[in-house]
Order: sequence, then structure tokens, then C-alpha cells
Amino acid sequence: MEGAEHRRIKRPLRENPYLVFEQWQFPEDPEFKVIGRYVEPKDGRKITGRELYMRDIKLPGMLYAGWLTSPYAHALVRSVDADAIRSMPGVRDVLTCKDPDLHVEGSPEGLAAAGELEPLNVKRPEIAFVLPCEAVFEGQPVGVAVAADDMRSLYDAILAARSKVNWEELPFVVDRDEALRPDAPVAQLFRGQETNAVDPKSAGLLPFVPWVPSGASRWEMGNPDEGFRQADGIVEFEVKANVNMWGGGGVEPWAAIAWLHDGHLELWIRNQVPRKTGLFEGLESPPPKGLTMEVAAAVAGVPLSRVKVHIPYFGTSYGGMNWNGYSVIPTLLAILFSRRTGRPVMVLADWSSWSGIIGEEEGRYRFKVGFKRDGTITAVEVRSNVTWGIAGLTMPGSWKIVESTSIKNFRVEGVYPYTNKPPAACYKHGTTECLVLNEVFSRVAAALGMDPTELALRNDGSMGLPMHPDLDEIKAAQGFPVRDSLREVVEAGKRAIDWDHKWHRPGAMRLPNGNYHGIGFAWCPEWQVAPWHSVSPDTAFQVGLSLNEDGTAVIRGLRALVGNHEPSTYAQIVAEESGLRYEDIEFDHEFQDAVLSPPSGSNGLVWNSALMKELGMRTRQKLLEVAGEHMGKEPGELDVKDGVIYEKANPGNSISVGSLVAKYREHFAGGIWATGRSALKGTLIPPSPMEAHSWGRQAAFVEVEVDPETGRIEVKNVVIVNDVGRVVNPGSVAGQQYGGVYMGISRALGEEIIYDPNTGVKLNDTLAWYYVPTIADVYPVHAIAVETGLGYGAYGIMGVGEDPAALTRAALRSAVHNAIGRWVNEDPMTPDRVLRALGRA
Repeated sequence: MEGAEHRRIKRPLRENPYLVFEQWQFPEDPEFKVIGRYVEPKDGRKITGRELYMRDIKLPGMLYAGWLTSPYAHALVRSVDADAIRSMPGVRDVLTCKDPDLHVEGSPEGLAAAGELEPLNVKRPEIAFVLPCEAVFEGQPVGVAVAADDMRSLYDAILAARSKVNWEELPFVVDRDEALRPDAPVAQLFRGQETNAVDPKSAGLLPFVPWVPSGASRWEMGNPDEGFRQADGIVEFEVKANVNMWGGGGVEPWAAIAWLHDGHLELWIRNQVPRKTGLFEGLESPPPKGLTMEVAAAVAGVPLSRVKVHIPYFGTSYGGMNWNGYSVIPTLLAILFSRRTGRPVMVLADWSSWSGIIGEEEGRYRFKVGFKRDGTITAVEVRSNVTWGIAGLTMPGSWKIVESTSIKNFRVEGVYPYTNKPPAACYKHGTTECLVLNEVFSRVAAALGMDPTELALRNDGSMGLPMHPDLDEIKAAQGFPVRDSLREVVEAGKRAIDWDHKWHRPGAMRLPNGNYHGIGFAWCPEWQVAPWHSVSPDTAFQVGLSLNEDGTAVIRGLRALVGNHEPSTYAQIVAEESGLRYEDIEFDHEFQDAVLSPPSGSNGLVWNSALMKELGMRTRQKLLEVAGEHMGKEPGELDVKDGVIYEKANPGNSISVGSLVAKYREHFAGGIWATGRSALKGTLIPPSPMEAHSWGRQAAFVEVEVDPETGRIEVKNVVIVNDVGRVVNPGSVAGQQYGGVYMGISRALGEEIIYDPNTGVKLNDTLAWYYVPTIADVYPVHAIAVETGLGYGAYGIMGVGEDPAALTRAALRSAVHNAIGRWVNEDPMTPDRVLRALGRA
């Protein structure tokens, strides 16, 4: 592979002391006119806060609704004095958990906030109920909901409702280890179980894990026992990860507006997945997929043709709430209240309700790792009680080791317990996976006294196969460049942080100020390398484009815009392929009849790039065909550039796109449509054009100082390197990398919910006591986007959204060990835990 000196390194963004962004390419990489270049953003109103957000929407006669949250970790609502609440000033309607409108046949707890109404499986771990009578965690919406004329009347009524409920407190358990004891109290009675262990069969998980016979999942690859016998050394250790809350609260908690009028249902929702999109085609029982229009129509009692969905801009959304049934509660509640009152209704949750989802990585991991003297890892065993994605999935926290290494022997055992904590959900997730992978590599590197970057390169591969030559042969056979993604991102990161001069043995460098110096490294696969949706016709992703008489165009498709630059990125691809001007293209994201791939696990652009590329190509083809008829030329004799169609041999013979559309309106009246399948190389779920493999890699490097007197960790420098396959919008990639670094550091150093073991109540349920970085916490970040073209999306694109946050957390753990020479075995690494590792607390 050519070294860095042979690279074409671009720095297209204005640099500042806290962010350097680079694109690393090879000289032979293709140059594009619009793709990969900085463009004026299309969503400037959103960036400046001038766009319309959910809180800003006001409809004539709109009511405001909210709910009571449980003050107990586990309790039953025995009765509610609804009449007393209903008589309060400004109150228009009251719903209780015993109301007939919430009764659903086959559901003991009422209307379920699931993605499907039939069949309704109330035992799914991620299910939620709109207003249950059993509270299974403190802060859960439960018992009573109120609709009122204004927010003040609503708050007064909810406050009064606390004294109008007859509660029966129940035994609870919040510790995962305690929950699995035979004598533990049953945490969630509605499930009808006598223990707290998830049973995949009754939980409806078997479509995902049909090989798992019970709540204790077990998976093996190769022969782990033989792998341990072959090892020259074995390390065994334990790591505990504590509770992080769902990190997307910000200024926009859960919200929804419903207006049922004249037999039509209009919705304003805050959800990444606004309708059924065939995400899990091929499974016998698809799981909930956020709110679907079908569910909304059924609850409202109107046909699907009379449902209109609006998706206002929202500034934060990191996944979890959209895949958890909990996210649908505001919308269903708003529909019910609108149906009962005949008025538009806004449901806006408070902070406590918002924090009713927690991160998925909480739990305990026990490791056993075998290795050779040369660094070859021979076997890995992981036993855990950790949540991962959909509760109860086998291999919690371990799949990325399998898909990105040449390690042949694995044993994974896990059990997932129900507790009296909020449901776990992914948010910018992958943290669990990256942490586990890098704990394995960090411990082996330390045991051998080996540079961890060399250990990573030695074990790089996939599904037990080495990257060279086995996987290189597959790359070549599939038409990919034979490049070494891990070596490229490691090379870029080491150069940026000056690794070769700064790395040292753990605990070996004390600075003049008395602090320990540490530098850490972490790596894992880049995701997604391919969409995890199939290319089945049932997937039904589609996008359209309308051309106007002035030469402008509108991309049309239903899509929640959760970040910056998304309309810009789509317009760049369409402009590149069509010959239209970037500034002439806009994006209508509320077009109901064409659904784009939703934001989901760094997956969005991987599929949508193919949609946009195919759309641009079809637009160009259509323009050339119509212009050919107009000019009396074959389409191949013509070209399009900057919104003008011209004859290649005689450029003066031309016509603008606007003039062509105005003259031949009937040829463009139906719009131009694309499904993206022609531009997509492969998907992770069959059917797929190619079997997708994990080629892309990412790496993070972190430099820290640790104060041995206080245990305080000071981040001095961060380098994050992502092989994104191809950069479309530099601002978008840099923003994901920069923001992700902060999320990773925040999780590693301070984000933790503290529960009172005596009451099961959260003790730090405010941002005053739950630590997240503020504008005062600024770290120098060097972000590098490596372009290898090794992804299965258009142009070789891979995802980047979740990746930096997940990996930075693992790199920081590595840096702290390098600094103090001791392992901090509990996460996050708060000062007291650092001091404990040093033997000073």
C-alpha cells in the first residue's frame, strides 16, 4: 500500500483550534464536480434555529396533554379520582388506565405502543403501553393523562393527580445481578413470569434468535476449548458498565400533535421511522418499527388514505426512542384525545418522561482470552448479563469481534434480566460492541507488552478469515479495490497524533506537573458497510423528482431529517449525476407516497445514496431523450452541465433544462422515480446483489493526563479516523465525527444514572446532576475521513453516524490504562474509580 506521502490529502473546511478535518484519498480516486466538496447548506434555517420545530407549532383550538409519571419503581394504580381532576379549571378531558378507550383485546395492560396492532404480543421486551395500571419503573407514564386548554392548566392538573391516585407499592429490583437470583422479586408482573430472566420464546424473539432455547443464550464458533489449549497465555478479567440515560433529550423531549377532523387524521410527529418500511423482510414476525401510518389509522378509525404525516425539524435523535415502543406513546395518546375532544392535541413530555429510556450497555462482562506470543488471539469467551439492542439477543456485545477479526474460536453466553429500570434502547449505539472488542485487544496487548496497533493489524479479518490473502481475494472478485482499510486508518491516526513518539508502556510516563501521561488506541469495523435492508420488492424504498419550468427540481420522499446537511447531501448526488445545478435542487421530505430509508444505525445514506444516484442518472437520461427529440439528435450525442443540455460536437446548439421542461411539460408530468437497486452493490440481508462483507475500519487515538491526587482525567487530544468509503458532504462527515467524539468522551468519563437501592428511584434525574459536556468542555479533535470505496452503497459509501461515539469511549479507557498502568474495571471512569484503581480510595 502506498504511504501517506503518496496521498491526496484535502482540507476542505475552515480549520479552528478545536477541529481539523481531512479527506485522505489516493491520486487515482475519482474526482467529482459536486460530491466531496463543500457546498452552501440547504438547511440553513435549521442550523440557525429559524426553522419550525415541534414546540413552535400552534393550531387553532389546540389542547395540551400530558401524563402522570410513577413516583415508585414498582407499583399498581388501584383507583383514580378522575372526576376531581376533570373539574379543575382548563381541564378538557381525563384518561385513566381503566378507561374503555385503552382496552385492547388480548392485551392485559391496554393499548400497546407497538409497530403492529395484530398480532399484539404484549411480552416483547421493548413494548410499551400508552397508559398502564402497573408501573414497572420510576418515571413511567402511568395511570392518568390529562388534556387541557394551556400548559399551566395541564401542569396544575398533573400535579393534583398525584394525590388523586390510590397506589399499591410492590417489591422491586434494580440491580441486574440481584434480578437473576431465584428469590428476587418479580419486576414486571404483567408478563406473567415467575422469574426475571427473558425467555426468547415468550418474548417473541425467536425470529431473531431461533437457535436460543431459553433465557440464557449461548453461541459458539469454532472450538473454543481447543483454542485455549493452543494458547501460550490466557487473561481473565471482568468489566462492569453502568447505566447511561438516553442521550437525545436536549431541548426536544417526546412530542406529537394529532388532529382528527372531517374524517381525516393529521399528525405532526417526532420519530425517525414514520411508517412501515419493510425493514425486517423475511422474518416471520416483524418487530415494532416505530409508529406506522397503519397503526395511527386504526386507532383513529379512519382509512389509511386519510392519514397525513408531517415531520417537523428536530435537532437531536440518536436512535433508541424510535425503535422502542415507548416512542409511540405521545402520538397514540394525542390521537385518542383528539378523537374524544374533536380538537387538535399536542402531547409534550417533560424531562423525567424523556429519561424513561436508558442506554443498552449496562451490565457485567466476564472475559477469558487466549493468545500466542506473536499476538495471534486463539480463543475468546464472553459471559454477560448485558442488554444489546432488542433485549435477549444472543451474543450481547460480541458480534463486532466476529465480523472484524480472524479469531476462529468464540464462546458467548448471556442472560438478560427484567428489572425495575426503564427499557433499554440503542442510541448512537455500538458502544457495547466496541468496548468489548477493545477490552479483548487492550488486555492482550498489555500482557504481551505489544503496541496495540500492531496487535490489531495482526488479527484483522472477518468471521475467522484473515484479511490477507483470503478476504483480499473476495474483494477483487467483487470488483472492489484491494485496499487495507485498517492499515490505512491506523496509518492516518498514528501520524496525526504522533503515536510513534508518544506511545509508551503502561504507567511509564510521569509529567513534570506530577500527572500521568497516557495515550490510547481503539479500533473496530465501520458500519454500515451495506444496508441491512434487503433488496426485496417488498422493501419499497423509493424517491421521486419533479422538474419545473424554471429549471429547478424537487426531490420527493418521506424522511425524518434528524441532522444537518441531509438535504444538501442528497442534492449533491442528484446534481452530480443529472447535470442540474446544485443550487437548483430542493428536497420535500414530507412526500407520503415515496419512502426513503430511515435513519437507522448509520444506515441511511448507504441506501439513500443509491436512491439518489439512480434518480440523478434517470433524470439525466430523461433530459437527454426529450432534448434529443427536440434537437433531432441521439441522446448519446448530447450532454447536460449546469442545467443546460448541449450537443457535444457543437456546444452552441443547446437548450436550458427550464426551457425544455416548459416546452415538453407532458413528458415530465409524471415525475422521475428510482428505487436505488441498480446502484446498490449489496445488502446485509438477502436477497442481495452481492454477499456483503465488512471491509471498512475506523480507529480512535486519545491522549490524556491523569491527576493521581484527584483521579481527574483531562483529555488533551483526540484523533478520530473513519473509512467512510467516499465523502459526499465534508461538513456532514466532520460534524458526525466531531459530535461523536464528545458523546464518547461524555459516556466514558461521567454519564451515569444513580439509583437509590432502597427506593429504586433515580437520584440524578436532571442535567444539573447528570454530567454531560458543556461549551466549557472543549477538546482538540483531529478528524480524518479515509476514502477507500470499500462500501456497498453508491460510490463505495459506508456509514459514519454512530461510529465515532462508540469507539471514542473504548479509546479513552485504553488511554487511562496507558497512563496509570492499572485497569479501571467499572465504566464510566469517574475520579473515585480511578483512585480506587490506584489504591488510593
